[in-house]
Amino acid sequence: MVFVNPRSTKFGIFDKYVPLSVPIGVGSLAGYLRKQGEPVLVLDEHVVCITPELLKGLKFPPGQTPVFGISTLTACAKRSYEIARLIKQTLPGALVILGGIHPTVLPEEVLGNKDVDFLFRGEAEEILLEFLRRLSSGRDVRSIPGLSYRKNGEIAHNPAAALPDLSAMPAFPYDMFENSQDRYSFGFIASSRGCPYDCIFCSQRVISGQKYRYKPSPVVLEEIEQLVLKYGQSHINFVDDNFTANKKRVVELCEGILQRGFHRRVTFDCQTRADAVDDEILSLLKKSGFRLINFGFETASERLMKILNKRETVQENRDAVALAKKHGFGVSGTFIFGLPTETRRERWQAYEMATEMDLDYVRFNNATPYPGTRLYEIAREEGRLFVAPDWSNLNACGSLVHDRSIESRLPYVPEGSDEKTLRKDVVRANLYFSLRPKRVLRLLLKRVGPAGWFYLPPRWYCRPQEWWGLLKLGTSLFTTFLRSMF
Repeated sequence: MVFVNPRSTKFGIFDKYVPLSVPIGVGSLAGYLRKQGEPVLVLDEHVVCITPELLKGLKFPPGQTPVFGISTLTACAKRSYEIARLIKQTLPGALVILGGIHPTVLPEEVLGNKDVDFLFRGEAEEILLEFLRRLSSGRDVRSIPGLSYRKNGEIAHNPAAALPDLSAMPAFPYDMFENSQDRYSFGFIASSRGCPYDCIFCSQRVISGQKYRYKPSPVVLEEIEQLVLKYGQSHINFVDDNFTANKKRVVELCEGILQRGFHRRVTFDCQTRADAVDDEILSLLKKSGFRLINFGFETASERLMKILNKRETVQENRDAVALAKKHGFGVSGTFIFGLPTETRRERWQAYEMATEMDLDYVRFNNATPYPGTRLYEIAREEGRLFVAPDWSNLNACGSLVHDRSIESRLPYVPEGSDEKTLRKDVVRANLYFSLRPKRVLRLLLKRVGPAGWFYLPPRWYCRPQEWWGLLKLGTSLFTTFLRSMF
């Protein structure tokens, strides 16, 4: 089976300076199928463009139907459909399957595309294996749970599949991507799936509900060992939505890190919630080599916190930052501008909160009503949802990273606000915070910029092309800043 990870333009003008992580979703699927004896290949468009010539050069066993699985987020739905069409035009006998958040939420839209044969809803490791085995043995595949397909001109949806058992998942297959190690940053681990909360803006709940599951600690430690010993990583970022949701598992994992001495060879970052940290956990994380914690603050308004259904308070966020700093952690965070019923004063209270807490990195995003979220339903109910063709404007970073040539309308502007002011506020807050002298100096010395996701290459100052690239980026940001002032 061939997995395809479509190219995304989420970071726009910053794309060159954002580390390219290994595609974790399709990588996890490929690793599981390979463990079960299935031949797999991953094509990541951030490394190689899908073209007719590339597709024609792929080799498949004689008599076997080529099967392609395209991972589809809302932001790259357009490119997924383009790739599906290209596959069908180049290899007419191939089967095209789409999976991921967008097909799970909008199966009718996806299957309205004649170039898509099937889609899998939810997490697909186990049901995809069953699909391939039935297909290879000539058995009917249409009764598999989690599958949606066309039948007699109508779209049929099988009952949802059970979530796969993470204890049966192998360590992430980094070796499948090592031929492009010069392009990827390997310092990423996904050690858990899901989150027990149900915030109105998060589309991840569509896949896993509110169930929180995690890999066994020995598997995670094996992944750390690979990254440190085989691939020479000196820093690893845990990309879990809520790393410390289960404190017992954190203790077990940290004890394993300490026993193996990884804390002396590598540092770690993680993301969690303010109400999921305490003195004991932070002390252990620090001892184990963790250096920075990212929190999703979202707002500085207790009123808006309730609307967001965060089930935590602004004061808990403030307390967590103070506690983390007491233990010597760097702290980064994200806020959302343009929330339902938000006032402009509440918006700028978020900026004031970020500066008062002296956060290391911050990103202010524009509220983005992704399909499958309560925010999407709110925007639609208010008659304030605007979706550009092919979902191209659904980008939480859009106000900051899109230059004027590709700028489009925001997907949601709350009642009482206007788009021009909201966009200006997002731009101003990001640039005011990140371009203060202390932050600029940190970028030049440590090569790490806003929210910890902007990285300058090593010895960038010795490369004329890097100076030229930064000049172009600076000019674009300066232009964006000037536009935000009028």
